[in-house]
Amino acid sequence: MNVPRVCVWLLAALCAWSGAHAGQDCGERAAPTAQALAQGLALGERVRDQLEQSGASAALVARVGLNLGEFGQRYTHMGVAVRDHVRRRWQVLHLFNPCGKAESEISVQPLEQFYEVDLFAYEALVVTPSYALQAAMREVFMNPATTRALHKPAYNMIAHPFNTRFQNSNQWILEMLALALDRSGGIRDRTAAQAWLQRAGFEPGTIRISNLRRTGARLFSAHVSFADHTQEEYEKQTYQVITVDSIVRFVAGQDPGLVSSTVR
Repeated sequence: MNVPRVCVWLLAALCAWSGAHAGQDCGERAAPTAQALAQGLALGERVRDQLEQSGASAALVARVGLNLGEFGQRYTHMGVAVRDHVRRRWQVLHLFNPCGKAESEISVQPLEQFYEVDLFAYEALVVTPSYALQAAMREVFMNPATTRALHKPAYNMIAHPFNTRFQNSNQWILEMLALALDRSGGIRDRTAAQAWLQRAGFEPGTIRISNLRRTGARLFSAHVSFADHTQEEYEKQTYQVITVDSIVRFVAGQDPGLVSSTVR
């Protein structure tokens, strides 16, 4: 067996579940070609046009960084698009894990650039909440103190949904959404956000990682850690993760006015 090739495949599969990539970094595909950049830019422009036509001021957006068909998933990475009414443009806030680093950064970039990468499929998911939740999301995501308070730089591609040791991008989005959804003012940190999500009935996605894959991931990537997962998950070889689908399902249950659409 060619061990290096097996490890490369393994890491690609695991990276897909992190969804924690802003520009083109370690987790998605190779450096984008000129054609890929053009296709991504065109997709971003179509997403922007749809948001403008909807009259929204904030929305969830997602992209297809890798082929997750074998895991039953389509979208890998989620961000929050917020309209800058003064400049009449859209920006996306999300977590970025720079290649070669074990920590994530909060990234703010033009909406078009969010898709200007070498994607597996040039397709976008646009999730538009009710106006009330949009307003709450703007308040939360545009507050630097809040974004920092719920950000854990220690990065893990498969961070456990209910553990604060690590964090990945979809997890940051979800925990920030918990703050937007809970208007009691009781959420001030990640521990409180995760406790609220559990009480509210959030159900994570799952991914099967065999013990062989797990060993390879620990040996060959600083971005994969199982330290925050449970013994039960290890024995079942099935791990809880936060997927784009699980976020959308949860928010839809909390906000009946939510509308999801696909842009190609």
